[in-house]
Amino acid sequence: MKIKMLPNWGKKFGLFLFFTGFIVASTTVSARQSFYEGYSSASNSLMKRENFEPIFIEKWFGELGTHLFDVLTILGLLVYMISKEKIEDDYINMLRLESYQFTSILTLFITLTLYVFAENLKLSLDIFITLYLMTYLLNFAIIKRRY
Repeated sequence: MKIKMLPNWGKKFGLFLFFTGFIVASTTVSARQSFYEGYSSASNSLMKRENFEPIFIEKWFGELGTHLFDVLTILGLLVYMISKEKIEDDYINMLRLESYQFTSILTLFITLTLYVFAENLKLSLDIFITLYLMTYLLNFAIIKRRY
């Protein structure tokens, strides 16, 4: 069965989208506050709370702009995932299918485990989508290098 995929240059385009979205999304006030709280909580819990000002995209477009860059990060991973390899054959298709099956089962297991044991955990959907895409790409890279 032939799978319709993007050409190989889609990998470069997907990486560009991913890193652009990731860099801009990591400059948001909430991301910087979370990083600062995690960094300072180990050394001194009594440090004064920093007041972070919105910069870059958040200042111009607000929450909608940062959300669009979060979506851009996921879209970049998806474009990278559905792009062809330089050498595309039936063996690569078999590895892609094997990786997809393993990733689907693993991600469902992790999601169900979190749902059962951490019922108060509130995570947004983009975290699970990113987890799925990153796990697939990592698994595919490991399987491809192993064989």
